[in-house]
Amino acid sequence: MKRSHWIIFLAICFALGFLVFITIIHIINTTPSKAKLLHLATPVETVPVRRQNLDEVIGGSGSIEQAQTVQLTSQVTARVLEVPVKIGDVVKKGALLVRWDDRLIQATVKSNQDYVDASNIKITNETHQVERYTALEKKDMGTPMELEKSEMALADAKEELAKATLALCQAQIELEHVNMTAPLDAIVLERLVNPGENTHHDQVVLKLGSLNNVLLAAKISEEKMHSVQLGLGAEASFPAYTGERFKGKVVKIDPNIDPVTRTFTAYVEINNTDFRLKPGLSGFARIRRSAKDVLAVPSIAILNPSGEEATVFVVDSSSHAVMRKIHPGIVVDAMTEVRDGVKEGEKIVTVGQLYLNNNDKVKTTEKSLEK
Repeated sequence: MKRSHWIIFLAICFALGFLVFITIIHIINTTPSKAKLLHLATPVETVPVRRQNLDEVIGGSGSIEQAQTVQLTSQVTARVLEVPVKIGDVVKKGALLVRWDDRLIQATVKSNQDYVDASNIKITNETHQVERYTALEKKDMGTPMELEKSEMALADAKEELAKATLALCQAQIELEHVNMTAPLDAIVLERLVNPGENTHHDQVVLKLGSLNNVLLAAKISEEKMHSVQLGLGAEASFPAYTGERFKGKVVKIDPNIDPVTRTFTAYVEINNTDFRLKPGLSGFARIRRSAKDVLAVPSIAILNPSGEEATVFVVDSSSHAVMRKIHPGIVVDAMTEVRDGVKEGEKIVTVGQLYLNNNDKVKTTEKSLEK
């Protein structure tokens, strides 16, 4: 082989060797597992902890439900004369719902009033008798037995008055309830009585749903369970009212997950004084959750984020990775709020943390963000 060929061959071998050497160095400098095997500083990527605003919008579709259900029961035993409402009617507070026949109750009130008046007259007479026999006994003109009888008669008269007063009161209360009116603005959900039927005490005659405030039962994806909280503001839109937004807030959260749809239900309360939102109306809720000027780190940096001991690795001034326990908050666009455990400006490991142990020596790569 000519000398020139040897020179070319050696040059190529040198170049290949140099490339292999550079490749090995690059692999060691960028692959944590390889650096770990050689007991070298582990290459990692880091980002500083920053303060920022996190705004999250959580959406879910659902339908309107009444916020409150009221059962109305009969307070009288009488025949129903009128039921001027039907299922689905919207009624205002004070509107007539049921009217009963009050003739027998009116007669009962008058009879008991007469009984009370007679009892009062009897008490007056018996009181005079007791006073007369008491005076005679003081003058030694009467007997103790006569006085005792008059006192017993007075006690009996007072007992009769008490019974008559109670009966009168009960009859007057029944008379006050012969007309049932709506206790609130509502929609009629069930009507359980008709004209001509007789009712008894505590019989359910109507069921109403409150409409002053309604609930939008929004179905939310299960991964947002940790984000939805009571009191969060929300807005709702409905195909029936294109372009309009209805303000509300989360008032109830169903903790059960639907095994088929993998969703849970968040109830958004909406003011409905104009009664435009009826039960069954479909809509879409947007629940807004925000955290202003909070410490945040990339979610990928957190180890065991859903467990009780969420941790991150913080690179200290001596280039050692120190494990820190943190208290994570809301998660928005791959960023997680950190409520406790780190300080602003500290460097958090985002790549390579899976290969680290506490207090390992590390070196940051050129992909790390310093600012």
